[in-house]
Amino acid sequence: MKYSLSPIHVTDSIQYTTAFTGSVGQDGAIYGDFLFRCDADGSCKVFSMSKKGQVGAFMLDKLELLKPHCNTVCFGAEKYRPSDEYPLLYCNIYNNYAKQDDRLEGVVCIYRLTREGYEFSTALMQVIRIGFVGNLDLWKSLPAQGDIRPYGNFLPDVQYNKLHAYVLRDKEHVTRYFTFELPALSAGEYSEKYGVKVVTLEETDIQAMFDCDYTAYIQGGCCYDGKVFNIAGGTIKSPDYPHTPKLQVVDMIARKQLVCLELADFGLTIEPEMIDYEGDTMYYMDASGAVNAMEFC
Repeated sequence: MKYSLSPIHVTDSIQYTTAFTGSVGQDGAIYGDFLFRCDADGSCKVFSMSKKGQVGAFMLDKLELLKPHCNTVCFGAEKYRPSDEYPLLYCNIYNNYAKQDDRLEGVVCIYRLTREGYEFSTALMQVIRIGFVGNLDLWKSLPAQGDIRPYGNFLPDVQYNKLHAYVLRDKEHVTRYFTFELPALSAGEYSEKYGVKVVTLEETDIQAMFDCDYTAYIQGGCCYDGKVFNIAGGTIKSPDYPHTPKLQVVDMIARKQLVCLELADFGLTIEPEMIDYEGDTMYYMDASGAVNAMEFC
C-alpha cells in the first residue's frame, strides 16, 4: 500500500544498501511493486522491485505538444476513476524548452497511467503552471534570463493535499519553496492547444513561501511525512568541484530546512537523479542507475 506513512526522524547521517541496478534517467516514482524511471525525452522504463529488473516501457502522451524533462516525477492523490490502479502522475517540464522563445518555466504535466499486464500507457489529463514566473520578487530573481534554473520542481503532498513547488533564486542564492492547495483534476480552463484543462497558480494562491539553502542544481524530489526530499548537484569531477551531490530535507509544515547532507560523505559521488518513498523505505538512484534503499541513522 502506497503512502502508509509513519513519522521519520531526520538525522545528519544515512546508510544504504543497493537493491539492484536499473537504468539511467531523470526522476521516477514507485507504486506497489513497480518503479517508473522517466527520462528527459518523455520515455519511461518500468522495473519490478521484486523481480529486480525491467518489465516494461512507455512514452508519455502528447509529446509533440508538451515534452517533460521529468526532473520530478511523483504520484498524486486523486485518481481519474475510482477503479484506476494508479493515482495521477505528475511530471514537470523543467528545462526542456530552455532554448525556445517560450521556455515554459514553472509547468507540470499530469497524466493518467493505466496498464494491462506489463503494457503501460498514459493520457495527458491536466497542466498546472505558475502564473507569476516573471515576478522577480517571487519566482525568478534576475532579469533577462539571469537565473540559471528558473524552471521549478513540483511535488504533490498526498497526506495534506498540497502541491509544493521550489525553484533556485540566484540573486539571494537560495532555494525558494512554495505551497499551494493541490488542484483537483476538474480545476482549470480548457486549452484548445493541449486538449485538457490548464490550472494557473497565481500569487494569491500561495499558502506558504520561504527560503532554504541554495541547492545547485536541483534534481529529483519527493514528499513524505510532510517533508520535501530534494536531491541536487552533479558528479564530482575534481576535488574542488562546487556542485556536489546533496540531500536537502525541508519540513513544509514548520517551514524550515532540517538538514542538507553532503552525499559524498557517505560514498555517493555520482549525480543524483531520483528519490522516492515506498512504504517507509526511501529509494535513491543516481546517474549510475543503482537502486539504493536508504535510511537515516
